[in-house]
Parts: sequence; structure tokens; C-alpha cells
Amino acid sequence: MKTVWIRNEGAEELLLFFNGWGMDRRIGDHLLAESLPGGFDADLLLCYDYRTLEAEPRFMSEASRYGRITVIAWSFGVWAAQHVELPPIERSIAINGTLYPVNAERGINPRVFQATLDTWSEKNRTRFNRRMCCSDEALALFCSISPDRSTEDQQQELEQLQEHFLAEGPAGGAAWRYDHTIIGGRDLVFPAGQQCCAWKGHRQTMITDMPHFPFFHFRNLQEVLACIR
Repeated sequence: MKTVWIRNEGAEELLLFFNGWGMDRRIGDHLLAESLPGGFDADLLLCYDYRTLEAEPRFMSEASRYGRITVIAWSFGVWAAQHVELPPIERSIAINGTLYPVNAERGINPRVFQATLDTWSEKNRTRFNRRMCCSDEALALFCSISPDRSTEDQQQELEQLQEHFLAEGPAGGAAWRYDHTIIGGRDLVFPAGQQCCAWKGHRQTMITDMPHFPFFHFRNLQEVLACIR
């Protein structure tokens, strides 16, 4: 797993953002820029690229210095966050993802996942992005902050994620559990019905018109955090 500081100002609180598959820091940069004018004052550390589930050196020592840690996880990052060693977590939110990422009832249909992995290309990445966003407005925003990663790089990560899912299973040895789950009613990657099934018994917020890419609906980090306040 790779990590990158988006904001590191010695704040009292650390927000750990577990990004989705194939992403990089650009979504984090966008969210911080949108959040600072509203008074966002936490430090922000972004996690991405789950080809390995081992954190980079110094991750634990740097994160452990905070008295308060919040996790926001999106898509495959929801699963990854539960399989990475973390300091004590105070609160956590899962967005459009489950702990059963490749599962016909509680995640992505295995046949769909395998087809995505087998046919990943520049052309299919464009199709996937459109499917992930569902609207021209959301797609335009995503394209403006889309990751600077090659299709080969993304495909390698997806292959490694598949191996992780088979080896690690749905739940790691994490001492914390998600406090709240946010489900997009128009999610065409993790269908809403499967998410609801996966999170049965957990606190849920359903946003009927939200697609898999949630950051057109959530304009900043404060709007995400408001779901658990």
C-alpha cells in the first residue's frame, strides 16, 4: 500500500482516506482544496495502490502520534482498510464498498469482476469511468481529477487485489468496525442491493441518486463526516 500526505500540519486529528482501486492522490488533493474554505483542520493521509497490504515504512509511527483518527474508505478501499495494520480508530465511514468485494450477494458479481480484469484496456477504462459516474457532470469532475496511472498499472493492482481477496477473506483481524456506511442508489459497480445486504445491521445512509463515484454528491470532507455526527 502506498501513502501520501495531502495535509501534514501537526493537527490534533488525522483523517485516513482509503482510496478506490486504480486511484492516486488527485482525488485527495481535490477534496482538501474543497474542504479548507469550510474550516477543515485535520491532517489528511491518503492510502492507495493495494498491490501489497503492507504499509510503507514509518506509517504506523507517523499515524500513531495522533490522538484522534478517522477513516473514510471508498470502494475497494473499504475492504483494504480492514486488512492493513492501523492505530486505534475513533470513527469510520465506508462509502460504496463492502467487506465482501467479489461476491454475488454482497459485492461485485465474480463474473463481472473477472471480465473487468481480463479485458482491461484504455477503451474499457473509458467505459468503466462513465459507468462509475452515471452522469456527464460527475464524469467531467472525475476526468478533471482522474489518476495519472497507466492501464497496465491498474490491471496489475486488480490482479493483486484478486489474490488478496482469495487469501485474506472478508474480515481481517482489525480491532475496529465501520460506524456508518453510505450507499449510492445508482452505484453500478457495487450495486445498492448487494451493499444493503452486506451491511445488514450497520447504520446506513442511502443516497438514491448517487453513483459509485461519490465526490460529485459530497463536495467536501465535511459533508462526508456529517453523516456520523
